[in-house]
Amino acid sequence: MTTIKQLQEQISKDLRNRLNISDDKLKKVLDALSGVLAAQFKLAYLGLEDAQRNLYPDTADTFENGGSLNRLGRIYLNRDIRPATSAIYRVDVTGVQNSVLRSGLTFKSNEDSANAGKLYILENEYTLTGTNDLITIRSIGGGLTYSQDNNNSLTITEPVIGVDKTVTINKNSFVSFTDPVASETTQEFRNAILNAIQLEPQGGSKADYRLWSSDAAGVRFVYPYLKDGDSGTVQIFVESSGNGGVPNQTILDEVEEVNNFDPDETRPLQGRARRPTQANLEVLPVDPINVEINIIGLNDSSTAIRESIELNVIAFLRNIRPFVDGADLIRNKNDILFSAKLQGVVTDVLSSDNFFNDFNMLVGGISQTSVIFAREEIPNLINVNYL
Repeated sequence: MTTIKQLQEQISKDLRNRLNISDDKLKKVLDALSGVLAAQFKLAYLGLEDAQRNLYPDTADTFENGGSLNRLGRIYLNRDIRPATSAIYRVDVTGVQNSVLRSGLTFKSNEDSANAGKLYILENEYTLTGTNDLITIRSIGGGLTYSQDNNNSLTITEPVIGVDKTVTINKNSFVSFTDPVASETTQEFRNAILNAIQLEPQGGSKADYRLWSSDAAGVRFVYPYLKDGDSGTVQIFVESSGNGGVPNQTILDEVEEVNNFDPDETRPLQGRARRPTQANLEVLPVDPINVEINIIGLNDSSTAIRESIELNVIAFLRNIRPFVDGADLIRNKNDILFSAKLQGVVTDVLSSDNFFNDFNMLVGGISQTSVIFAREEIPNLINVNYL
């Protein structure tokens, strides 16, 4: 990128040459004039660069940053970046018959919960029957930090006459619950747009299942295959944006739904069917395979160094994924985890005077030099040991 100083020097030089002025004549005037013009030209260059960058989804900025990525998403995906969604849970309440829980009553998750200290709200007034009372609450915010496990406890944040202050999450009731979904990242949104551009619809190919699945919130990637021993069944292995890649049932259900039926309600009903009639569908979670690293004799193993190593390894492993022939380009194939490459990822964050004596990689508890991740398998870093 040309700097303002370089522009100023070039303008000043051109003016002197065209006007046949020596360096010692009108120097202050030329410097002032070239300085003003250089600043204006720099702004024009930056504007042109910004416009050029925002023509394409792989380099465009989001709307919040003055870019056109959101607009490209509306054109190719008919949607914006998905925000985080709220949790909707059923909870068991114990109390005296005819006791009233007011609309707007809040509940706070307890220390024994998966995510302590989170607030949930009762949106509709409820009068207790005194037996098997279940109410529906919604999280105040969105995202995975509001997720709760079955039987987690919450506390009513104000006294309610005739009602036990502690309530319990009930995921076994006949009424469905909804776990929260993480917001879509800019890169995930960008990848969805690129897939919509690059992958051609073909009436039920592997690429189609990948395109259709991108309409489900919380999905990072899907890996569609024919089921072993059953060519009439398509298995879609789903990787979520959060939770270590393992999707909850809400995400799996939505993936199945969008593969059966286009969620775009502006389209004619007869044009929204997706899954081919002859294909059965099984939507399943991915299977994280544990990866452990042993670094022997690291010279400087300070906390900062360890954190840098682990973040670099996590980022590297996040891109080692199964290759789906017919949906992935062969040039993007990256399904083999090599111990030598992983060692290089560790070395990248070390200074020239820092070193280690030995390195090994364990996958599934077994020392390996290379491992192929296929179908539902994705790598999951569980530990970096410094020996």
